[in-house]
Amino acid sequence: MFNLLIAYTDSEWDNPEWSIERSRVANEYTAEQVSERYRDFGEAAVAELKSFPCLFAVEHEVVATRIGYLNEVTVSEDRIAIKFEFDENLPALPSGALENMRSEIDLGKLELYRTHWAVKDQPLWEILIQKGYLTAEQVSSAIKARSPVLPEPEVSSDAKSGTAVPREVFIVHGQDELAKLDTAKFIEELGLVPIILHQQASLGMTIIEKIEHYTNVGFGIVLYTECDEGRRRGDLISRYRARQNVVFEHGYLIAKLRRERVAAIVKGQVETPNDISGIVYVTMDDGGSWKDEIKLELRQAGYAV
Repeated sequence: MFNLLIAYTDSEWDNPEWSIERSRVANEYTAEQVSERYRDFGEAAVAELKSFPCLFAVEHEVVATRIGYLNEVTVSEDRIAIKFEFDENLPALPSGALENMRSEIDLGKLELYRTHWAVKDQPLWEILIQKGYLTAEQVSSAIKARSPVLPEPEVSSDAKSGTAVPREVFIVHGQDELAKLDTAKFIEELGLVPIILHQQASLGMTIIEKIEHYTNVGFGIVLYTECDEGRRRGDLISRYRARQNVVFEHGYLIAKLRRERVAAIVKGQVETPNDISGIVYVTMDDGGSWKDEIKLELRQAGYAV
C-alpha cells in the first residue's frame, strides 16, 4: 500500500509540513474498504499510514513526483496536518510518471486535477521496478534504511517448564495489503513478532536466500487472496488464484517447518492448489472467528498465546 498526496503547487512541498481538509484524506480516489479502515484516523490507523511509502505529487504533474514518508500526523476536527521527509536516496519520478502508471496504481480519471490524499491498495515498490523508475537494489536499500535488522529467530523462556517458547511467525502474502495488515496486527496483539519478507533487509541476499534466512521460525501463515486469475487450458471460466510466490512459499514452509506448523488462510473465493489439498484452510471471515482457529494452531505448535 502507499499514500498518494497531490498538492496544488510545487511550493507546498518546499516546507516539510503540509495540511489538508480532513474530508479530502483517505476518502477521495480511495477504495471503499481502504477508506473505511483509515478515515477515522485512530491511533492504529495513523500508525499504519505512517508505515506506508508516499508519493508527493503536484496537480497536472507539472513537476517531478518525490518519494518519501510521513513522520508525524496531527488530526483535528476539520484538518489533517503532516510532517514529512523525502527519501534523498531515491530519484524523483519524472513528470508524466503517474499518468504512465495509471492502471497499475488505480489512478482516477480526474485525480491529477484534484488536491487530496488518497490511500492506494497497490504494491508501489513492485510497480516502480516493473516500470523502470527504480531498481530492485534501490528499493532494497530504501526498505533496509527504515527497517531494523532482525536477529536470528527469537525465543523466550517458559518460567514453569524452562523450555524455549517461539515468538516469531512468518507471513506469506500476495497483493492484498489489508489481509496482510490484519494478520500482522493480530499476531502482534498476541505478543508475537510477525515476519514479512519485503520488510526485512536483504543484506545482499537473493530472494530465495532471504526466504531461507527469515523462515527460521516456529510457525508460518500463508494468505490465499484474490490476486490473480487463472483457468485450465480449454476452460472458458477463470477463477481467482493466489500469486505464484504464495503457492511456492506455502510448499517451502511445509517442507521446512512441517505441515502442522503452517496455517493457510483463505480470503474470498480463491482456488487452492490440488496437490496440497490435504492442508486445512482457514476462512478469513468478517466476524473474526479465523483468529480463534489460528490461535489454536499456534498453541499446538508450542506458542504461549
